[in-house]
Amino acid sequence: MIKIQQFNFKLEKVLDYRQQEEGMIQQQLAKIQSALKEEKKELNKLLNNKSRIQAKLRQDETDGVNLQQAVMYRDHLEVLAAKIENQQEIVLQIKEEFDKCRNRLLNKTKECKMLDKLKEKQFAEYKEEFFREEQKNVDELATNNFIRRSDNERAVI
Repeated sequence: MIKIQQFNFKLEKVLDYRQQEEGMIQQQLAKIQSALKEEKKELNKLLNNKSRIQAKLRQDETDGVNLQQAVMYRDHLEVLAAKIENQQEIVLQIKEEFDKCRNRLLNKTKECKMLDKLKEKQFAEYKEEFFREEQKNVDELATNNFIRRSDNERAVI
């Protein structure tokens, strides 16, 4: 009788661990992506505010604005420029963090795929060996049956 043995991939725990790491990196990447989106949103808000104030200042300069108000606009624009520069730096840092995390995810995904392919290859080899053994047993059984029938036929004659 054929003893069926379950396929055992020796690196299964390594594969599971790498897949868990991949999932954690995916979650981390999603958080970074969300933070990047929020910081870009803040940057756009500042840029829109700057554009609005510049347009207001140009309009007031054509309409005639007093000096005190013009100085106030210019001071506000300088503050906004500093905030924009700071926000651009924040966005750049988060983007770099995002790119690093994405690269880590790509590498981890490659590792997992490599182990998956190895597992598939070993499973295919296991199945092939299993069917070869099964065929060998079937052939042996058929040969034994044939020999027994031949012996029985000779005994009858």
